[in-house]
Amino acid sequence: MRFLVNVCSGTAREAAASVAEVATAAGHRLRIRPATAEDLDLVNHFHLRDCSAASRAARYHAGRDRIRASEWRHLTQPDNGYTLLVSTDDQDRLVGLAHLLWQESAPPEVAILIADDWQEVGVGTAVARWLAGLAAAHGHRVQQAYIPPGNVRALRLARHFGAIVDRLG
Repeated sequence: MRFLVNVCSGTAREAAASVAEVATAAGHRLRIRPATAEDLDLVNHFHLRDCSAASRAARYHAGRDRIRASEWRHLTQPDNGYTLLVSTDDQDRLVGLAHLLWQESAPPEVAILIADDWQEVGVGTAVARWLAGLAAAHGHRVQQAYIPPGNVRALRLARHFGAIVDRLG
């Protein structure tokens, strides 16, 4: 995994600041890169075009179709953690959005949104593996996830990677 090589040769922040290439178990090649403030339109387009209302509700625990500019500025500030964009060969077409956010007096929060057409093919697992490695590089062996009880796939994924799950609802 390229991430481990980068962490060994530099800091976790340097590793996360570069574009990582990972593969799913099915062989899909993914690129994971840090999000910037300039990516807000791309991310909101991803929400509307590639993620159903049900997928967005499962991720945000509410009906949302976009991220507000003030929220995006917060999410892309390095002191708050990492917000990462996941794509395939086409960098302008996202297949996922992931967050590893620092919390006061708690493990970092992990959250993932995968495009509907890319669910159930290992993208979430590959992204979760990357986030777990990134958290470990910062000294966090455990992450925390806030998941509604009905989101069986997210619960299964979080448990697979040893996340503390706070059930909502």
